[in-house]
Amino acid sequence: MKRVIAGASIALSILATHDVRAADLRAEPQQKKIGNSNRAENSHGLMIRVAAGEWGDAQPEEIEALLYAVADQLLVHFPQRQLNPIVVSPTYQNPIVLYQKGPANEYQVHLAAKGRRWAEYVYEFSHELFHILANYENHAPPRIASHLWFEETLCETVSLYALRRMSASWAQSPPRPEWAAYAPVLNAYAGRVLGEPHRRLPANASLAQWFKENGPLLLENPYLRGKNELIANLFLPILEHNQDWQAVGFLNLDAPQQKMNFYDYLASWHSRTPPEHQEFTRLALRMFQFDAPETVAPKLTKAAEPAPVRDQPADQPGAIQQLLGAAGSSRK
Repeated sequence: MKRVIAGASIALSILATHDVRAADLRAEPQQKKIGNSNRAENSHGLMIRVAAGEWGDAQPEEIEALLYAVADQLLVHFPQRQLNPIVVSPTYQNPIVLYQKGPANEYQVHLAAKGRRWAEYVYEFSHELFHILANYENHAPPRIASHLWFEETLCETVSLYALRRMSASWAQSPPRPEWAAYAPVLNAYAGRVLGEPHRRLPANASLAQWFKENGPLLLENPYLRGKNELIANLFLPILEHNQDWQAVGFLNLDAPQQKMNFYDYLASWHSRTPPEHQEFTRLALRMFQFDAPETVAPKLTKAAEPAPVRDQPADQPGAIQQLLGAAGSSRK
C-alpha cells in the first residue's frame, strides 16, 4: 500500500489521501498474553505490538494473535531473515507501512480493518509485511523506484496466498480454538477476490500483449490496483508451488537513481540473488517472456544469508507450465 513519506514537502502533497498521524508508540510491556500463553514474539523472532485505538469490538490481544499467525505463514519462506519489531495501529485511511520508523527503529504499520473481520486483517497485514520483506525502505524519497508497481503486485499476490493458506490451516490448527469455524470465511473471501472480473486477462490475450499496453500506465502510477491485481492472480501459482521466496530479500537493495526499463530491473534483481535462490526470479522473468541473464556471482548485502535450498519437485505444477511455457520467451 502507499506509504507516508517523512519529509514535510512530500507529505503535504499527498495529505489529502493519506493518513499522516504518527503511530501510537507509548511504551508498553513487550510480553503480551495471547490466548492461553504468554507470547513476546513469533517462532521466527519477530515482535509485533498492536497499539490501543479504534479497533471496533476487537481487542489488541486478539489482533496480535492473528497477526502473528500471518507472520508465521510468510516468514517460513525466509528462514534466516530477522526483522525489527512491528508496531500496528488503526487507521481510517488506506493500510500503509510508513517509511518513517518509530523511536526504537520499529516498523510502523497502519491497518484499516476493524472489528473481528479477520479476513481483512490477513489481507492487509500480509501485504504490508511483504513490503518490509522486500526492503521497501530502500526506495524512500528522494530515491526513485521506477517499477514500484511490481513490488505492489507481489504484495497483492502474497495477500491472496495468505488467505488461502490460512483458510486451510485454521480448519486444523487455528490461532484460537474458536476461530476454526472462521476458516471457510477466509476461503470464501479469497475466492471472491480471485474471481473479480478485472483480474482476468482479456480473451485471447497473453500477459506479454496485455503488458505492452498497460506497462507504461503502471510505470506512471504504481497504484493502479485493478492492473496490479490482474498480474497478482497470474503470479499466485508461482508463490504457491515455489516455496523458496528468499529472492525477495534481494529486491530493492540497490534501488536505481535513474529510470531503467522493466527487463533491466528484473535482470538486476536476478543477478543480485544468489544462484541457489534464483528460481523465483527466473519464473518472474519467464512470466513476462524475458530470458534470464547469465548468472553473475552476487554480492550479499543486507539481505539474510541464504539457507540451504529445499528440494524442489522435478516437474513444475501444471498451472505454472501453462502460464510460463505456452508462449516461449523473448529478450526485451
